[in-house]
Amino acid sequence: MNVMDRAIQAVSPVWGAKRAAARRALGYLNKPTQRYVGKPGDWDRNTGNPDDARPARMVDRKRVIDLVASDPFARKALSALVNNTVGWGITGAPKKSPATFRKLWNDWLKVCDWYGRLGFYGLQELAVRTMFREGEAFIVFQTLSLAEANGTIPLRLQLLDAGMVATTIYSHGGNDVVDGLEYDARGRVVAYHFYEGRPSQRWASYRTVRVPAEDVIHLFVQEYVGQRRGQSVFNTIVKRLGDIDESVEAELVRKNVEACFAAFITQGVDDNGVVFGELQGDAEASPIGVQSEGLTPGMISRLGPGESVKFGDPKASGGLNDILRLALLSAAAGAGITYEHFGDLSNVNFSSYKAGNLEFQRSTGRIQFNTLIPVFLDRVASRFQEAAFLAGMMPNRSYEMTWSPPPFESIDRKGDAEADILEMAAGLESRPNLVVARGYDPDQLRAEIAEDRKQNGAAKLVFAGDAPPTQFAAAAATPAAA
Repeated sequence: MNVMDRAIQAVSPVWGAKRAAARRALGYLNKPTQRYVGKPGDWDRNTGNPDDARPARMVDRKRVIDLVASDPFARKALSALVNNTVGWGITGAPKKSPATFRKLWNDWLKVCDWYGRLGFYGLQELAVRTMFREGEAFIVFQTLSLAEANGTIPLRLQLLDAGMVATTIYSHGGNDVVDGLEYDARGRVVAYHFYEGRPSQRWASYRTVRVPAEDVIHLFVQEYVGQRRGQSVFNTIVKRLGDIDESVEAELVRKNVEACFAAFITQGVDDNGVVFGELQGDAEASPIGVQSEGLTPGMISRLGPGESVKFGDPKASGGLNDILRLALLSAAAGAGITYEHFGDLSNVNFSSYKAGNLEFQRSTGRIQFNTLIPVFLDRVASRFQEAAFLAGMMPNRSYEMTWSPPPFESIDRKGDAEADILEMAAGLESRPNLVVARGYDPDQLRAEIAEDRKQNGAAKLVFAGDAPPTQFAAAAATPAAA
C-alpha cells in the first residue's frame, strides 16, 4: 500500500477498501490462466519452455493421496507398480571388493534410515511408493559423527515427500527459486529448499532449510526434456476411478432399495374431488392419531376407501458390467499396468496373460534401469563409499556396484529354462546375464554352487542336477574324508 492509498483510506475507508479490492482483481486477471487439454490454444505456443509447450492439467496432491488411501482400485494399482518395480528390494553387491567392504555395506543397510525405522530395502519401497503416488520423492544425505554412527558408516538417508518442499521461497543469493528448487544462471538445480517441519501438522514450522543439490536425490520419472517436477501416475485417472466408485455406489443403492421391498400408498378422491380421509371444515381429528403403516410376514390387511398400494421396482442399469470393465481398462492404461492387475483373470488365457505381462515387465524394467538405479541407487553407493573412505574404514572408494532387481516369476518355468539353455548353447546369451535377470549376484551364486558341490562330495551325495553326472563318482566310491 503506497502513500496515496493510505491517505484515501484515512479520509474514506470505503474508497480505500474498493481501491485495494480493485488492485487484487487486476493482479488476478494479469496472472496466466490455467489451460486444459482439448482447447485450441493448448498446442499453438512456442515459447521455448517445455512446460509452456504442453497442456497444463495439474491435479491437487491432496486429492491424489486421498484417492489412493480410500479407493480400492487405486491401492491395487499402486501395489502392482511397487511389487513389480522394486519388490522386496533391488540388491547391490560390490564387484571384486574385499570382505571388509561387503561387511560394512551389509551392516549399513540395516541402519541407514535417518529415522531409525526401516532398512535400506524398506526405504527403497517407501521411496518408490511415494514416487508413483505423488510423482516424486526426495532423499537427503545426512552425515553423523563417528560417535553417533557407533561403528557403522556415518551416513544416513532421510526420505521426504513433496509436502516438505518450501514453495514460499522465490529467490536466494541472486538465483531463482521455483517450487522449492533453486536454479543458477544456466538453469541447473543447485539447491533445494525444505520446511523444517510439516506445515499441516501441529508442530508446523515455516522456517526453511537450504540443502545443496549434491546432498539431495530428486527421484522422479522424467518424461520430457526440461521437466522440473514429477507427475503422479494417478493424475490422468482420478476422475475415471471416481466415476467407477459412483457407478458401483449407485448399483448398491438400487440393490438396497430392492431389499427393502418398499410400498407406497396412494389415496383416491371422491365424486366431489375431496381426498378420502381428509378433514373438512371444523371436523375434529381422530383420537387415534396418525396411523403407522408396516409390513409383517403373512399379514392380511384391508385398505381404506380409495387407497391402493404400489411396490417399488427399481430397474437395473443396462450394460453396467461392460461400462465398469471399460472404465477399469482405461484406468489401468493410465496407471501403466495391465487390466488383469486389478484382479480380474476371467477373460484371459495363458498366451494373452503372458504377452501382457511381458509388456508390463518391459515397462517396469525401464524404470528400474533408467531411473531407480542411476538416479537413486548408484548415487547412494557412491556416497556410501565416499563416507567410508573419509571415515578411514576403506582404503579406496572406487568399487563398482552390481544391482539386481527382484526376478519376475516365470509363468512357464520349464519352457523358459529350456529356451535359456538353447540360447547359451548357441552363443546368444551368457550365464551371468541370465543370473542377473533372476535377481542374483553371479559371483555369489557361483561361490554357493561350488561350496554346495564340495560339501555334497564330502558327504558322498550325488544329485541328478549335478553336471557332469560322473563328477562325484570317485568320491562316492571312497570313504568320506574325516
